[in-house]
Amino acid sequence: MKEKTQNNINKQEQQKEQDQTMQEESIQHLLESQYNENKKIQKKGKLLKKITRVMDIIFNILLVPIMIVIGIVLSSVLVSKIKTGVASIFGYTQIRIVSGSMQDAGFKVGEKTFVKQTDTDSLEVGDYIAFYQFYDTDCPNPGAVTEDVYPKARAKGRIVFHAIYGITTDSNGNRWFTTKGTNNVNPDHTQIYEKYVIGKWIDQPNALTNFITFATSPKGIVCLISLPCSLIITVDVYQLILYIFEYKRLQNKTVSQLQSYTPINTKDEKDKKDKA
Repeated sequence: MKEKTQNNINKQEQQKEQDQTMQEESIQHLLESQYNENKKIQKKGKLLKKITRVMDIIFNILLVPIMIVIGIVLSSVLVSKIKTGVASIFGYTQIRIVSGSMQDAGFKVGEKTFVKQTDTDSLEVGDYIAFYQFYDTDCPNPGAVTEDVYPKARAKGRIVFHAIYGITTDSNGNRWFTTKGTNNVNPDHTQIYEKYVIGKWIDQPNALTNFITFATSPKGIVCLISLPCSLIITVDVYQLILYIFEYKRLQNKTVSQLQSYTPINTKDEKDKKDKA
């Protein structure tokens, strides 16, 4: 009887040792699985960081030139606005044809063209210029100019686009321009003081004209300024979302594995307690 009891005890101890060994193996397996999973996640994280770093470099390379160009454009617009009263980009000013006085020269009503800021000393008869149609009542023409009397330096009026019909130089050496529309019979009544000239028309390439027209339009401003900034913000948000989802996935998987794990000898110990 004692021998039988001893055998039962030995069997229980052996079973207990086997259960403990299996439990330890199960825990070891769980830890190894978790370790391997963490290594995979680390590799993915490193790859994601590399991709993010490369994307950041690419966007920085693109962003810096864009911001430089935007700064140059804004500076050009601001300086030209202060100096001439009209906004221009790299010396080019866009004007709209508002009458048919230059239709014979190929400028139709409603279309846009560009004039470039030019030294007035280089202007010649026959050049097409844009200017402020203004005359100073105190100094309306070259004959009224003296050492003490000369037109206001910054006088604004309606912008006109006509051809130079004649050139006169006053006593101070400044130039005055008589202008005329190519479709008009008579020249304009007002002589234009050289400082009222905005720019001279030049036959610029269509690509440049189209670019400046697009860049100064609402759509162009959105594309050249808002779109790159929005794209950078979108990429940053996308990267943040990827990190959050990866963290949540790892957290949920760890919790799930821990919840699903049940020690092997739990049931046997419970049965023993019930019998006791």
